[in-house]
Amino acid sequence: MTLTEDRLHALAAAAAALAGELDLDTVLSQIVRSSAELTGARYAALGVLDDDGTISRFITHGASEETIRAIGRYPTGKGLLGVLIRDPQVLRLDCIQDHPASVGFPEQHPEMTNFLGAPVRSGGRIYGNLYLCEKTGGFTEADEALITVMAAQAGAAVENATLSQQLRTLAVQDERDRISRELHDGVIQTLFSIGMGLESARALLPADAERLDQRLNAAIESIDGAIRELRNHIFRLRPSEAATMGLSRGLAELAREYEVNALVRPSFRVQSDLDARVQPGLIPDLLQMVREALSNCAKHAGASHVDISAHVADGTVQLEIADDGIGFTPSAPQVGRGLDNIRERAAAVAGDFEIDSTPGKGTAVRIAIPLEEE
Repeated sequence: MTLTEDRLHALAAAAAALAGELDLDTVLSQIVRSSAELTGARYAALGVLDDDGTISRFITHGASEETIRAIGRYPTGKGLLGVLIRDPQVLRLDCIQDHPASVGFPEQHPEMTNFLGAPVRSGGRIYGNLYLCEKTGGFTEADEALITVMAAQAGAAVENATLSQQLRTLAVQDERDRISRELHDGVIQTLFSIGMGLESARALLPADAERLDQRLNAAIESIDGAIRELRNHIFRLRPSEAATMGLSRGLAELAREYEVNALVRPSFRVQSDLDARVQPGLIPDLLQMVREALSNCAKHAGASHVDISAHVADGTVQLEIADDGIGFTPSAPQVGRGLDNIRERAAAVAGDFEIDSTPGKGTAVRIAIPLEEE
């Protein structure tokens, strides 16, 4: 038997209500409630399976909070519910107690007679089961068709949530790996070198005080540089702070930080309405790319003048960091990963990265990141 026109309309309305919802528990609760309302069932529940096949999450509708507390622990997948887990097919019963797998209900459990259950699946994987109980007159073939659709919606919701969590985990791991590489290539190697230099300085005592003084000064400068690098990595791990300060203020903070570290005050030019036109979600990446460029400039350029500019044009936010330093040949092998980090971060947000440099004539780093359409 097919679904009636009224039920199809109600089902479409239920699906529309779920379309914009992202929280998994909210989605599953709405599916459980809609299943009960569309079939006329007094009680409904949805059990989500753990990796070992037991029920790890159980969402109910129809029973009061007081009744749920009186029942105690939720089912784990024994008895009749275990049948659906082992054999994931639609199951319709006029009397639960007549099924050979029925083991009865716990004390304080509401009386239930008829039953309709369906597997929650997506892409060939079983994520759980959707259950309905206590419909006046019993469940019908049309109810079977409806619960199959609702269970499929639940399966898609669980699968999407699972995939999203996996992607977030991978993203976090990728970021950790990247930071680990940068720490190894930069800060850790710098500190190791400092340690070796201080170790060799012992041999200069007390014979060569002048060389010892030079070694100590070099070590102090290197430690200061390592501290700056660690501050860079800490900044990456706190992107929410960057997003809230706004792009203009963030760039101004970076300019001040560069002045303190390199003893050169950058010129600073930003479009007047920059903050109103750049989405907060882009700001952490934008600031980190500028920070990388300024860090490279401080380490390698030997510049007497640095210019930082930012504006919006052609649907993109465009940044340029230019200096009058020693320059370099972009095609030559580079020390460290600073430029690669900028290039990778720009590509991750569908942006463009360009570097213009000539030995003896300074360097310009240009970044263009597309803005979301208004």
